[in-house]
Amino acid sequence: MKYFKLFGKTKVQSSKPELEKSEFEQIKVFKSLPKDQWKPAYNELNKIIGVNLKEYGFKKKGRKHYRLTNDLLEVIDIDNRGSWSGAKDDIEIRIGLVPYCWQGLTNEYYLVGSKPIEQIDKTIRNHFRISKEYLILADYLTERIIKNVLPFFEKYNSTKKITSQPYIFPYHTKCGGDDIRNSHFLILFSELKQHKNINAIEILENEIEFGSDSLNQVTWKELKKLVENKDWETIDNIFAENEKNILDKLKIKPVANNIYSS
Repeated sequence: MKYFKLFGKTKVQSSKPELEKSEFEQIKVFKSLPKDQWKPAYNELNKIIGVNLKEYGFKKKGRKHYRLTNDLLEVIDIDNRGSWSGAKDDIEIRIGLVPYCWQGLTNEYYLVGSKPIEQIDKTIRNHFRISKEYLILADYLTERIIKNVLPFFEKYNSTKKITSQPYIFPYHTKCGGDDIRNSHFLILFSELKQHKNINAIEILENEIEFGSDSLNQVTWKELKKLVENKDWETIDNIFAENEKNILDKLKIKPVANNIYSS
């Protein structure tokens, strides 16, 4: 039986039968919020989720929740961005595994190596409205994340695991894929961290042709040359400097959760 805090109170997370509906799932009609309350409601909802995930090693920064395990950042992105109107009244949740050895990966518009939560938790819907019941929604999302997302992270929480089963994160050249966004970056940097070159050159050539070189230290072309020359020492040094800068920016300690489980 697991206890976690919700709305300032301690709540018991029990092993309820799968068929028993949660309080959120029992709601028949959701009450709309005025537009000027969308953003503060979303902020409070995400803050509550952050408090609940803190004991599991996550750190909230902006709309995302980060946890460093081995050599990947586990990221939960609770997104309410609208295209032109700013915040919107619904949220989408993506679950990502992000290499942090290359500048820009943690700031990609579409979360690197990510799946929508409904592909990991088949019982959950693909988006949620921010209604007057948003506190109950925070409770519900916390429970679903703890139950289904954290075990997903445990399966794939290192570049070694990613390179041993890359078929879990298929990618398409010239785009990041549909169901798994930006998974080519996850495969590329997992291979390079493991000193492998299976798909790396193909991905790098694609980025040289279609990507952006607004990066620090080296360009895609320079990185490709290092890979071709198997200059792993230089690559490791570049990655180590980037990792330090990224973790400093996120205020995450580099020794966090260094566990390689099988």
